[in-house]
Amino acid sequence: MSLATEHAQRWTTALTTDTAAAVDLYADDLVYDDHADSDHVIDTAITKGDLEPRLAPFANTDADNGAGLHTFTATEAFQLAGVNGNPAVVILWDWRGEGLATYRGVPTGGRTLSTRGITWHQLDGAGKIGRETTYWNDTPVLQELGLPIITPEYWVAGF
Repeated sequence: MSLATEHAQRWTTALTTDTAAAVDLYADDLVYDDHADSDHVIDTAITKGDLEPRLAPFANTDADNGAGLHTFTATEAFQLAGVNGNPAVVILWDWRGEGLATYRGVPTGGRTLSTRGITWHQLDGAGKIGRETTYWNDTPVLQELGLPIITPEYWVAGF
C-alpha cells in the first residue's frame, strides 16, 4: 500500500470515528483551510484547539441529535512532491451525511445527502499534516435541498 493510500485511510477513519485521533494527525504548527464556507475567519484554523470543533461533527455517533452520521470514502489518493523534501498527499473523497437536521443552515427534510470533495495535505518531517486545504462541491447538495442555484453550461451557446 502506498504512503498516499495509507495516509488517506488513516485520515478518513480518524475523521469519522475519533476526533482526538484525527486532531493528533496534525502538526502543532498547522494551517487548516476548509473552503466549504466563504468566510476566511471561520474557515481557517491555526491551532489544534481551533481545529477540534471543526472536525468533531464528522465523528458524531448519535443518530438522533441532528448532527448527522458522516461517512468519508477516499476514492483516490496521490503522493506529490511537497516542500522541504516532505511529501504532499491529495485525497479525492465521497461524503455521505445521514440524519442531519440541516446542511449549511438549510433544513434537510430527512434526506441522506452526498457530495464529493478534494483535500490536499502537506506533511511535515514527522508525517503530520502541516497544511490542509479542502474543497467541497456543495452545489448539487444545495440544489437537492431546493435552493435555486443555477449551474449554467458555459460551453452551450447562449447559456
